[in-house]
Amino acid sequence: MEEINNFQQEADESLFRAWERFKELLMKCPQHYLTDMQEVILFYNGLNVPTRQILYSKGAIPSKTDADAKIAIQEMAEYS
Repeated sequence: MEEINNFQQEADESLFRAWERFKELLMKCPQHYLTDMQEVILFYNGLNVPTRQILYSKGAIPSKTDADAKIAIQEMAEYS
C-alpha cells in the first residue's frame, strides 16, 4: 500500500511503463480499498511535469470522471 501511495514516475520512464507499473502495484495489493478516482489521482500526482502535460492534451485529468480519466490515460499510454 505504501508503494501505491508513494508512486513516482521514474527518470526516463515512459507513460506506458509508468501506467503498467502502477497497475501492477494495484494488483499486488488487491485489498487497497481505493476508489477508481483515488487511483487516478495517485497515479497522476506521481507523474513528472512533462508527462502530465502530455496527458493534459486529452483534457484535465483531475476534472474527468474516473472512467474517462482511466480511458484517457490508457489511450495516451498506448500512444506513448
